[in-house]
Amino acid sequence: MKYLGLLLMFSFHILAFGQKDIRKQLQTQFIMAEAGDTIEVPAGTFRSSGSISMDEKRDIVIRGAGIDQTILSFKGQTEGAEGIRIDNSQNIILKDMTLQDAKGDLVKVMNTKGIKLINAKVEWTGKPNKKNGAYTRPLWLRGVDQVG
Repeated sequence: MKYLGLLLMFSFHILAFGQKDIRKQLQTQFIMAEAGDTIEVPAGTFRSSGSISMDEKRDIVIRGAGIDQTILSFKGQTEGAEGIRIDNSQNIILKDMTLQDAKGDLVKVMNTKGIKLINAKVEWTGKPNKKNGAYTRPLWLRGVDQVG
């Protein structure tokens, strides 16, 4: 009975406080990635409390399990404005995932040559809002070969 109570408390904690914050794990992988690496993001809904950035990388794939199967939510973001920021890089592929609810741009790419977004969904989950600027509707990037 004691263990059942602990299990119920743990389950309530997971439901009440949301999904695992994946920010530190992904940020470490982004920093440690070397040319030719693939960063796998498993199926599930994960939150990030802040921006995740990649700088001066080349030939990297960031791959989820599929649209609506791997969801990175930045809802309630407390640090940074972007969801994922890629800067000074080359040949980066972001694929098979959904990104949601960053304070600003969900994906911000600067000074990068060869960015590909494949089977990606970028959206704000609330009602259309003028604060979202041009991003009032979901942006689907199914099969898009190259953006920017």
